[in-house]
Amino acid sequence: MSENLNRLAYFVAIAEEGTITAAAARLRVSKAVVSKQLQLLEDDLGATLVLRNSRHFNLTETGESFYEAARAAVAQAKDAFHLVRKGRDEPSGELRVTAPHEFGVGYVAPAVAAFSLIHPALRIDLTLSDTRFNPVEARFDIAFRVGWLEDSSNTARKLTGFSQVVVAAPSIVEAFGMPQTLDDLARLPFIENRALKAPSKLTFTDKRGRTRDMTFQPSVTGDTTQAVLSVVKAGGGVANMPDFMVVDALSNGELVELLPEFALPSGTISAVFPPTPYRSAATRRFTEFFFERFREQQRRSKDGQN
Repeated sequence: MSENLNRLAYFVAIAEEGTITAAAARLRVSKAVVSKQLQLLEDDLGATLVLRNSRHFNLTETGESFYEAARAAVAQAKDAFHLVRKGRDEPSGELRVTAPHEFGVGYVAPAVAAFSLIHPALRIDLTLSDTRFNPVEARFDIAFRVGWLEDSSNTARKLTGFSQVVVAAPSIVEAFGMPQTLDDLARLPFIENRALKAPSKLTFTDKRGRTRDMTFQPSVTGDTTQAVLSVVKAGGGVANMPDFMVVDALSNGELVELLPEFALPSGTISAVFPPTPYRSAATRRFTEFFFERFREQQRRSKDGQN
């Protein structure tokens, strides 16, 4: 037997409306379609559900008992569709998010806290790690990336670009002088960030487009960007940092930018999603919430700097 659950809806409509014509009007299909589906359902069951005559029809005893079961099944199916549609429109269930540690602590975790207060029915699982999890294999709904995206079948949405800047505490400038050339910069104590792929190698580009690769000898090595930033703020040396992480420190004078006429490779901040055709309401809403919040924070920081 081939169970076609759609035929249950046709049969329920017939039983409740009393005629093929009324059932067809309710379902917005032709009478021929309704009659055909009823016939196929009876063939599938090997039983007569409806006694027909020229003016009206009645349910058989089998039809009466089958109607009760069919009506419950159709109602459950409608509830299931409603549940999915509701989840598509209102955040609920579980949302799994991952982000690099420093970016997560500074931006994602506070956004998660704010979003969870707005949507208490939603459970958020936040993982902060510098490991680049594949969102499909690790079952994450959103994976934030800071830097450069790897090739994959996943879907990415760019939040913003960022520049790298070389920074130091004012005490370093007082002790060594403001560097005027890249060679001057190379003589300053360098703080290496092991979280980067090539932590001691930097490529500088001047305003005429000429590039120069430089390898620095670190005086201190840190394994996270936040650790490196703390050493730099304490006057331990110079380091290259993402601009969004130092915008406030540059604004309040805690740090100074060195050799701004030379550019380092820029990167992006992106949200990466599994390659599914539909995203849950929680995924869509949190992504929009985070993007708006982050951009507003950056606008306020830049306004304060100006």
